[in-house]
Amino acid sequence: MISSREQAPRFGPGHLLVDGNDDRLHRTAEFAFDPTVRQETALIGLLRVCCETYNAGLQERRDAWRQSRARIRLFDQFNQITDLRGVRDDALAWGARPLRGALRRVDEAYSAFYRRCAKGEVPGHPRFKASRRFHTACWDEPIGWTASPKVGTLRIQRVGTIRLPKGAVRQLRRLADRGGVPVTLTVTRRRAGTGWSWRASVGFKAVAAIKALPTAGVDSMVGADRGVAVSVALSDGTLLCMPPFLGDARDEISDLLRRRDSKAVGTRARTSLNHQAATAYRRAARRSDNWARETAKELVARFGVVVLEDLRLKNMTRSARRTVANPGTNVAVKQALNRILADAALGKVRHRICVKAEEAGRRTWVVNPANTSRTCAVCGHCAPWNRRSRDLFRCVACGHEAHADLNAARNIAARGEACEAAWRAEGSPSLVRPKPKLRRRGSTAERCSDPNILNAA
Repeated sequence: MISSREQAPRFGPGHLLVDGNDDRLHRTAEFAFDPTVRQETALIGLLRVCCETYNAGLQERRDAWRQSRARIRLFDQFNQITDLRGVRDDALAWGARPLRGALRRVDEAYSAFYRRCAKGEVPGHPRFKASRRFHTACWDEPIGWTASPKVGTLRIQRVGTIRLPKGAVRQLRRLADRGGVPVTLTVTRRRAGTGWSWRASVGFKAVAAIKALPTAGVDSMVGADRGVAVSVALSDGTLLCMPPFLGDARDEISDLLRRRDSKAVGTRARTSLNHQAATAYRRAARRSDNWARETAKELVARFGVVVLEDLRLKNMTRSARRTVANPGTNVAVKQALNRILADAALGKVRHRICVKAEEAGRRTWVVNPANTSRTCAVCGHCAPWNRRSRDLFRCVACGHEAHADLNAARNIAARGEACEAAWRAEGSPSLVRPKPKLRRRGSTAERCSDPNILNAA
């Protein structure tokens, strides 16, 4: 199981994200497909209906709050779908599950809104969506659609049977052969030239984990320091650098955007250049993700325990622009730093390591990164002048000299050992497995007494 940072239990100086005790996992097969003209027309009609349902659910919640300060619950809106029979049979032609998926998105938007209000933030209220910007339809149950790995087809109610490419069939068969049961479906469209490109995501449950002994030993541990110049520095002395996929693509994208600006708005040439820029960015993002995936696979195959820094990337990449009344300083420098941090894909590397560790039966820790770059891994002396430059670390107390990122990785591994010791001292408890269950959380007439929510709404 992979635990979120907020819910991960703390042992010693770190938090346990993955314990590696799961024999059955949830996995997703993502692939592109090419519908026929008739099937694409039906899919576009489905997205329009889902968009209409989303806006209707949002309007109902807004009106209920403005008129009587009542909060509409998710299941209250689910029950209203059956009232469409005989009134909007065209909306029910694809079944009730896609409409439930749209209403669930409304509920998730409001949940995030109330959560930010409770933290004292000033979030924006959920907004209506235009049909041209509504690109996703979701099925939360295997009703109204069927994925057949053996036949290589995806059947959706009213859309028809869609032939899948060989890559999609391989993904579906791989998960089905491991005992996976398809339970969810998500269909997404993207702009591609003058038309659309379509992708599907099929979620499987009860997929058997593939566990194998690490090559370095069951209790082998490695600390990983993630950075910009060196993507991943391991405590065993390995330095891994991701090629500058996004940096190289940015030059191509900048050239395309300069050419686009010379074209008139609404012309085919301008639209084509926009799509070319988006394609170049997606290509670089896929290469970056593939590098993170392969690096995580190699890392997890070698070691039994992986220790990472608990980097708060949201805070690190926060904008320095601020407001007109209180403008920020060095905004251009901070923007450049944010771009470099985004190109390094630090969060993507952590996510891939956690996913691979869960499947291989490894443990993953995150520890506090404070002073890991200033502390000597040999004597423990901490001083800001220990780090002479970006790459050089030389302890002023004992004279130990090493690469700065390797020294930080060894400090991270040492904190991981302290976490392991505290975890074993408490009996090696497993992460708490949640039991997802849909249930009502209150009546329609329930009112909210939080003043922050009242003011924000």
